[in-house]
Amino acid sequence: MANEITTAKEQFNQALKDAGLDSMPFLPERIVPPIVVINSGNPFITPETVGNEYVMSLEVILVAGTATNESATETLEQLIEDVLKALPSFARLLRVEKPYSLAYNNAEYVATSVLVEISITI
Repeated sequence: MANEITTAKEQFNQALKDAGLDSMPFLPERIVPPIVVINSGNPFITPETVGNEYVMSLEVILVAGTATNESATETLEQLIEDVLKALPSFARLLRVEKPYSLAYNNAEYVATSVLVEISITI
């Protein structure tokens, strides 16, 4: 049986998949854009209450691709809209970061990070 942290990330990932997004709950060995990668946020887990309630922070990395800047920017903006619409009710949006160039496996991609929080019980 999976632990609560892994289960919460899997449920979040499934909500994105149910909305039709190609998402992964970890950084894959090879990126095939457009893709959504769920990564741990910083700080990862903080107390929500006294007891066993916690807030888990996630950095949702949106990777648009390596096309021309104009095309990649439009793809990224659509991906941002799709992710915002797909956020499950148990996730709280903190912010969407400005786009950046993501270097990964000898390639550069246009990307951004969506920061969210999820309440979990451990």
